[in-house]
Formats: sequence, structure tokens, C-alpha cells
Amino acid sequence: MTTFLSFFSCFNKKNETDLKLKSKMNSVQDYANKKVKQNIFNEETEFNYSDFENLKGNKYYELFFAGNLKITSGKIVCTDPIYREVGFPQNWEVAPGEYPVNLYIGLEEDYLGRIAYAEINFKNEIPAYWELSLIDESFLDEFEKKMNGMYPVENGLGCFADFETYKIYNQEFNDYLNLNKKGNYYLDILEPHFKENSNNPKSSRGEDWINYKPTKSNANIIMFSSGYGDGLYPKYVGFDKNGKVVKLITDFIQITEEETNE
Repeated sequence: MTTFLSFFSCFNKKNETDLKLKSKMNSVQDYANKKVKQNIFNEETEFNYSDFENLKGNKYYELFFAGNLKITSGKIVCTDPIYREVGFPQNWEVAPGEYPVNLYIGLEEDYLGRIAYAEINFKNEIPAYWELSLIDESFLDEFEKKMNGMYPVENGLGCFADFETYKIYNQEFNDYLNLNKKGNYYLDILEPHFKENSNNPKSSRGEDWINYKPTKSNANIIMFSSGYGDGLYPKYVGFDKNGKVVKLITDFIQITEEETNE
């Protein structure tokens, strides 16, 4: 009888955990095929996370540690640091702290030397489930709502930043433009920093990333090149079984189902 009660108790706890997990999801998870269906602004979208589920164990990419990102507000921005049109925080938060940012350099011919994925690692584990990382719709116009979960790259760059740090950077950028009507912020301010990383890492094309500190901030922004350049790129957030954020990944390679079946 004791054994039966113990088993029944464990069964109930598992059911409670499963229900708690499902209640936190805003998506339909197909764990067998590593696919997710998610409704965004009344349209259903689907993605496959098999390529980036466990990037540290993926032989097609080399991990490069770009530095720890200082998070003060708990709110994360992922955007083109020059275009800046959707520099708004994600609709989830993390505890303030410093978290490693990893860049994954392609080792296969099609993506050789290019950054395929950029990742903030909040917990060193494989997520229990994934979703497209969204911005609260109140920040977005109608067109931006339709592409929520993606972000436009117009200058071949993406970045990760704390929202408070990003606001300081954004003001720094605007102040520069006000003082330099014909100036180029990238060429004048950022490019010298990128040039410092011309051979780092050696597996990359060079000048592909910087760990940048805005003048009036005690925190940093990590910027990185976006694979083949301009485009519309997805952001994925991975959660643990309790709905806590494990990692944020921005995807510059977007392996298709046809490619995975080749």
C-alpha cells in the first residue's frame, strides 16, 4: 500500500509539473520533431529548433565567447544597433547580473567563418521548450506586430543589450548625429573597435564583433555581424520546465526543413 501511495504521489506531482509547464506556454510544442507552432498577431508561424537546441554540442559551429553582458534592468534588447527601429525590450525578464554571450561561427563551406548564431546564456542547460521571443505589442505599429519575433537588419549587424544601457546608447547615437549632420556613426565611432578584432577569433572573417561600452554607461552592448548581412532574422527564447528563461538566440542561418532532410 505504501509503495502504491508513493507512486500515486509521484504521478500527481508529474501531472502538476506538466500542467504548470503547459500553462506558461504560448505555443504548441512538437517535442518529437523539435517543432513549435506559435500564434503571432493572429497568424500561425512554425519553426524547427533542432539545429540550435544544443549549440555547444553542434559540430557544425565553433563557440566563441564574446564577453559577459551586464544586465541591470532585467529587460533585454536585440536589434540592429545602427537601424534601431525596434530597440524595445523582450516581453520577458531575467534577474540582473552578468551573463555570457556566445557567438557560433560556421565551420561548413556554406557558412564558413560567418556568425550563424548569437546567444545569451542565462542558465547552462538545454531548454525544456522554445518560443519566438516577442516584444510587447504596445510598442509596435501594425507592420511591426506582424513581424514580431523577428528583427530587421539594415546594416549587417545585430546586438544584445540591457534596455537601460540601450537607451543610453541610443541617446549617444542621436547626440552624435545632432553634432555631425554628415557624420557616419559606424565609421567614426564603431568601426575602430571592430578593427581591433580583425583576427579574433581566427575562425571568423574578422571584424565581426565588439564588446562596446557607451560613454555614459557602466554597462556594455555586445554587437556582432549578421551572417550574410541584411535581412529579417528570428529571435528564439528557451525556457526551463518552470518557465524561467534559459537563453536567447538570434538566428542568422535559418536551416530549412528541406536542408535538414538532405
